[in-house]
Amino acid sequence: MNKLLLLLFSIFIISCQYSKKSTEIDDGIPSWVKEYPVSESHYIGIGIADRSAHPQDYIKVAQQNALQNLSSQIKISISSQSVFLQIDREYSYEEDYKSNIEVKANEILEGYTLSGTFTQQNEYWVYYRLSKQLYKETREARINEAIEESKYFLNKAIMYHTPLKEKYIYYVKALDVLEPYLSEPLKTEFDRETVFLGSEIIARFRSYIDDFQIYYLNKEIKAMIGNSIDKIKLMVQHEDNRLSNIPLITSSIFLDLKDISKSTDTNGIFITSVPKIKSFETVQKIEVGIDFRPWLNEGSDSDFIKKLFNGIKTHQINVPIYVYTPTIYVQTEEKHFGKDENSSDLRFVIESALSKMSFTPVGNKNDAQIIFSVKADTRKGVEKKGQKMYTVFLDMNIQAKDLDERLIYSKTINKIKGIQLDFEQADNECYQQAIKELNKTIIPNFVNSFVKD
Repeated sequence: MNKLLLLLFSIFIISCQYSKKSTEIDDGIPSWVKEYPVSESHYIGIGIADRSAHPQDYIKVAQQNALQNLSSQIKISISSQSVFLQIDREYSYEEDYKSNIEVKANEILEGYTLSGTFTQQNEYWVYYRLSKQLYKETREARINEAIEESKYFLNKAIMYHTPLKEKYIYYVKALDVLEPYLSEPLKTEFDRETVFLGSEIIARFRSYIDDFQIYYLNKEIKAMIGNSIDKIKLMVQHEDNRLSNIPLITSSIFLDLKDISKSTDTNGIFITSVPKIKSFETVQKIEVGIDFRPWLNEGSDSDFIKKLFNGIKTHQINVPIYVYTPTIYVQTEEKHFGKDENSSDLRFVIESALSKMSFTPVGNKNDAQIIFSVKADTRKGVEKKGQKMYTVFLDMNIQAKDLDERLIYSKTINKIKGIQLDFEQADNECYQQAIKELNKTIIPNFVNSFVKD
């Protein structure tokens, strides 16, 4: 009996030990959770989602993370025969493409299989596998499909009778369908030649776009500061044909522009204007280019493709505007207590100030475009018996008119005060105060009147 009890007890102890050991080996957590799998034949994607953070869509979040993880393992190398060799690198297209390729890879991933899911507390795990061989075969098939579709659009673009707008859109579409595969050489037969298709599209597009030309029809444009320019005429041609309904982009560093036209008219003419010249720069340029953005938007929704085409240089022109300041004749009437003593202190000050601010004083009235007139006179203040200090007031009127007597600027200042030991010194102080006012306020305000709205 004792032997039997001892045997049963031994069996119980061994059983407990075995159970404990088994639990330590198999705790219910999949091996792919414990350690990231490595496979020579498959791409692996594992995604995790926090169920507390995504209570409604944690499964979808985990699946997206798994696919992103899967696609990140698919390394895309850029071929030396890819389209990037045909593109100016100043816009860093290659870097843009590399940063976007993972997203594109997610969009076209297919053939992956679900190998497992696992839930642990607030964590939800998803495990995807994709055969490397299957991915290669599928990608090659998709590339071939995209190449054939692209060649269809390219053929449309190069057809002689295709309208210019449609040509542009077809070129864009031809490259747009190749976007996921632009890192590849895309070698194919086209127009009886072996070509790298992406590069071929860019080369032919450049040839097409180079035939757009912009001309400005005005003679040399000269304008005075503060004036407007009503009509600046531009023309668009393709080869020798004037083009209607072509929108232009006008811009300038210094000039405010107001486009009168929305696009070229039936004669290929586009008109812009300058409401007011506000900068003293002697040469101010209007940059003009064709606004291809509406056409581009019709051809592609891809930001990358749009940036690529926008980066291809198109014909632009600079229209120079030669700006000059007016010649000014300064005339002053500088009286002292109602008497004209032929003094010219104010005139010298005004001419000097105008010269420093890029205006051109002239000595002959007939050579002037603007007449700047100043009338100044002093008067004595009330004299009190026994006073030791004397007060003088100066009144000054300023007017600037053009040759048609149109008033450009006007300012009246009364009671500029001078206080000194006698009236003569006080009079002199009044004029010194007037000079300060001219330099500090009046002349700058007069000059600014040309550029202010």
